[in-house]
Amino acid sequence: MPGIGVTLSHCSLRLGGRAVLCDVSLRVRPGEKWLLCGPNGAGKTQLVKLLAGLRWPTPDGRCRREWRDARGAPLELIDARPFIAYVGAESQDKYARYGWNHTLGEVVSTGLFGTDIPLDEPDAAQRRRVEALLTRFGLAEVSGRRMLEASYGQRRLALVARALAASPRLLLLDEAYNGLDDAHRTLLGRALAGLARSAVTLVSTAHRPEDVPPGITRAAWLESGRLQRCEPARAVARLARAAGAAAPQARRRRHASRPAYIALSGIWVYREGHPALRDLDWTLAEGDHWVVTGRNGSGKSTFLGLLHGAQPAALGGRVERRGHPPGTPLEEIRAGIGLVSPELQADYDPHSTLEDIVVSGLRGSVGLDEPATPAERRAARRALAQVGLESLGSRGPREVSYGELRLALMARAWVHDPGLLLLDEPFTGLDPARRARLKAALTRLAGRGTRLVVAVHHHDDVPPVVNRRLHLVAGRARELPWPPTSRR
Repeated sequence: MPGIGVTLSHCSLRLGGRAVLCDVSLRVRPGEKWLLCGPNGAGKTQLVKLLAGLRWPTPDGRCRREWRDARGAPLELIDARPFIAYVGAESQDKYARYGWNHTLGEVVSTGLFGTDIPLDEPDAAQRRRVEALLTRFGLAEVSGRRMLEASYGQRRLALVARALAASPRLLLLDEAYNGLDDAHRTLLGRALAGLARSAVTLVSTAHRPEDVPPGITRAAWLESGRLQRCEPARAVARLARAAGAAAPQARRRRHASRPAYIALSGIWVYREGHPALRDLDWTLAEGDHWVVTGRNGSGKSTFLGLLHGAQPAALGGRVERRGHPPGTPLEEIRAGIGLVSPELQADYDPHSTLEDIVVSGLRGSVGLDEPATPAERRAARRALAQVGLESLGSRGPREVSYGELRLALMARAWVHDPGLLLLDEPFTGLDPARRARLKAALTRLAGRGTRLVVAVHHHDDVPPVVNRRLHLVAGRARELPWPPTSRR
């Protein structure tokens, strides 16, 4: 399949009165494989959307954007669009936002027809193509699982498989490796390695060296909305230096017997009739901060949901919470818990400001029914300042980067000084500098008495205050040493 090229000339973009992209010129020739790097808020996602035709540049009389086929003939966007596929965090979020809970197999099959929801029945040849893609991405055994019940990584792979089902000529991947465990990262890497040998045009963004797809031939660094071409090796080396500078060392701690804050015994949790957690015994004691590890689908998010009260334990299991006897209303329990998850990011109110989003954390709500008080505004600004967003509080969620929105949700989670903070892949979409700042903020929060339970795929995402590790395999849990004696 011949690739499609796209050229931007002197393109700028303003959102909410702020310059997001400044006089960007970029030529992506058919068949090239591009890497775009840069810190959070640099404009990478908006640049990718410009290339995809999903965002229009701010008209200034100079900007020009055009798509061309492999022979150099110009294409109108309406003709190019069926051959352009885009996968980003927002692609995934909209399934939760609109309640689209189709099976993973159905989601992949929609790529054949260019629809978001299943409207057409694939024929025999198309079914074989979908089955091959499900197998290629390690999803064949879970193809009947519902999108909103699947793990974050399984959903991400399903969306990449869906994009490939469309046989795109221009594929745009915005942080495609986010939320994937090592096994699924390998599957995605193999799939993209196949594309590296094809004529398909690829543009991918990354924050980590290990998130760079194979076969990259061109690269550019984006910062403060300005683009600079560079060699791929130099871009990867710059990512590695930034990641190395932002990785503090974890410390080993000795564990004595301490009072329990939460105690679980004999816990089983079922999702869609299948056990997601099996015979779980676990205790969160004073002075403990836990990292939760495991493959996509192993039960990490279900475990955090259990602690938050969103996932009920089956009859016979016992959940004991200090200060909350049996029968305590769920809203009272949640008042002392902060939560950040990919699902929460999908539920934000697009018409709120970041400051409003943080204020909602003081009220335990999604959105505000009444205007915030001056005291609430001050608390929200202090929380935003802890993650370096003090100047962005008046902007809306769609006027900041995905990583900046994630940081605002972190501020929302801890603005009320919770006794327990549950974090599901909190560092997803953050550049190394932001990850380092967030780790420092979490360490300060733990020093004030907040207990941390953090689910991650990358060991270098673990805050240095963490001293215990729970590893999940197919819903069964065991404690492993932390820090690990060797990297798994």
